Amino acid sequence: MPQTSNPGIVDRAVEVLRDGELIIIPTDTVYGIAAYACDDDAVRALYAAKQRDPGVPLQLLFGRDTALLGEYAVLTEPARRLIETLGPGAWTIVVPARERWDSPALSGGRTVGIRIVPVDLVLDIVDRLGAPLAASSANVSEAPSPTTCAEAERQVGVFCALSIDGGPTQQGLDSTVIDLSGPEPRILREGAIDRATIARILDLSQIPVLRSVRP
Repeated sequence: MPQTSNPGIVDRAVEVLRDGELIIIPTDTVYGIAAYACDDDAVRALYAAKQRDPGVPLQLLFGRDTALLGEYAVLTEPARRLIETLGPGAWTIVVPARERWDSPALSGGRTVGIRIVPVDLVLDIVDRLGAPLAASSANVSEAPSPTTCAEAERQVGVFCALSIDGGPTQQGLDSTVIDLSGPEPRILREGAIDRATIARILDLSQIPVLRSVRP
């Protein structure tokens, strides 16, 4: 499996993605499985690889050009505040999707989870691709999320044309998912970023939490 330090790995990843194949990538939280978000067949293949319910949306990974966010998502004021305050990190923000954009990644809904991963390799791939990645943790649904490339390969490697080993992940916890698509903010999954941090940034005394994966 190629290492993140391989000088040609970004070009290789972009080539594979544009060919409609899936890749395994390191993030700050857990290893991910990713597809070119603009390739509907590749997105469907990602669902199949994970044995994931097609009614459960995928997240989109963006790069350094935050202007690209606005082509796929409607950024509310609270969403902008979180992105600007937290920077790239272990968060996923759910906001309304742009009406002109549709994808199997949305699972028939009109909201999208957006994320900017603080890993140069992933940022470089997205920037070179010029489009976001549709992504999820590199595990079979309901199985533990992998924190090493070897674990990810054991679960979904047979479906991927490329696996990139960045060593053990930094966090070991899934991202915190904040839903800003409704009338009131709520946390769908409390992960690497705790609820108190999110509430403070949004000037809330507290925020509802539907599920926590924190120890």
